[in-house]
Amino acid sequence: MYIADGGGGGTTPTLPDYAGAQRKLSIEPSAIPAARKVFSDALDQLQAKLDRAMTELEARPWAGDPVSRETADRFNQDTFEAGDSAGLVALKAYRDQLKGVVDQLTAIEADYRRVEGDNTASWGRINNG
Repeated sequence: MYIADGGGGGTTPTLPDYAGAQRKLSIEPSAIPAARKVFSDALDQLQAKLDRAMTELEARPWAGDPVSRETADRFNQDTFEAGDSAGLVALKAYRDQLKGVVDQLTAIEADYRRVEGDNTASWGRINNG
């Protein structure tokens, strides 16, 4: 069973228009733990940046005049509140996709381990044990 085969169940989330076409990922069973780690590390890094962005990214009217107030309001609207086109909405959707990949790889690995155990033929020597 490969992710391209449906990955062992679950639902496929609907992607927003800006996400482009959905792609399939084929992966050998022995590569699942390393692939999961790569996606998990990317997810952790993105989440840390999103957490900081939520508090540090909001623009304030720096000059205290109508022009800086309007500019800050527009920036904040485009960044936080513009629906599917808001910058943070796109980043959160990407984060959710990364989390979905990590969850799916975790489930697939658990299925393989349930069926094959730590069989060297399935997992390769480097992941056996």
